[in-house]
Amino acid sequence: MRGARNVQSTPARIVVRGVNWVGDTIMALPATRALRRIFPSAHIAFWVPSGLESLLRITGMPDEIISFGKDQGGAFKRSLLMKDRLKQGHFDLAILFQNAFESAFTAWIAGIKLRAGFSTDLRGPFLNIKVPLHSSVLKRHQVYYYLEIAQHLDNLFKLGRYNSLIKPDCLLRPSPRELVVARRLLVKEGINSEVSMICLCPGSVNSEAKRWPAEYFADLADLLVDETGSQIIFLGAIQEEDLIDGIIGRMKKSNAFNFAAKSDLVSSLGIMNLSDMVISNDTGSAHLAAAAGTKVLTIFGPTVAGETAPFGNNTFIIQGKASCAPCREHQCRTPGHPCMRKLTPLMVAGKALEIMALPYEKK
Repeated sequence: MRGARNVQSTPARIVVRGVNWVGDTIMALPATRALRRIFPSAHIAFWVPSGLESLLRITGMPDEIISFGKDQGGAFKRSLLMKDRLKQGHFDLAILFQNAFESAFTAWIAGIKLRAGFSTDLRGPFLNIKVPLHSSVLKRHQVYYYLEIAQHLDNLFKLGRYNSLIKPDCLLRPSPRELVVARRLLVKEGINSEVSMICLCPGSVNSEAKRWPAEYFADLADLLVDETGSQIIFLGAIQEEDLIDGIIGRMKKSNAFNFAAKSDLVSSLGIMNLSDMVISNDTGSAHLAAAAGTKVLTIFGPTVAGETAPFGNNTFIIQGKASCAPCREHQCRTPGHPCMRKLTPLMVAGKALEIMALPYEKK
């Protein structure tokens, strides 16, 4: 922790380098809230990809959001561009949730006096507040990984505001206004939000191996319509619109709607909150559903639930097993994608119906 040994004054201006994915952003929410409790008077800015700006804004945590687009070139160019923007903020402390060399290097060249994070990814030379990464942290859910940074800073500045008895909370229920917007969007597409709705999330932008087969999603949707009479809403990223069109085209029932190009993160959060259940691949949508407070069933195959499963009382998993799993590959290298195909639509539908019959657990 050389360079920060004589820390005395509490930082007045803080920038937090957030993570790059929806799921990680949701899992970092408890630490985000903890930072606000630890530094209640500080100006806290969040430095994140532009695609996450709307999600962070509705948390009500940041005083400022510094966003960047994917079109800003490679890591070195982004660092140079971001350096000037960070310098303008006159920050006393940079907190690095993201584990990347680039973020630590950028904070260093921006001249931010204190730079805190785990010394992973060769970042050690650019950090002067090095948070110890104990093996016990790595064995717990990822929400505690980010909370460890918040707790270390509370101890360092001797503030005594971190409360380990507070249960981590990843809920981000939409406001009444956001629910009104979601309902209007549903009505516009011919959906009655007062009738049972089930959301299905069949995509996975960063890993094809995480995708349960498209034809299985079609069969699942038909089974759910038969058993519950629900309206089926497919949610996903814009680039998954064709995937979902193909799934709906395979269905025998007509009670399904493609929202991939119609809803953003905030409206998807609202739609999930209004739904009876969400069934998703192991992707950001599952974490968004957990944040929305609805029941969510996540389908796992090449990955295991463990420390990165959606976090909350109303979250459930179903795990496909195969001799080659877990592999954590982005594309399946085994013919037939066995870990996913061994989970049949009947198995997933049965699990979903069991979950729907359960009462909601309170936080």
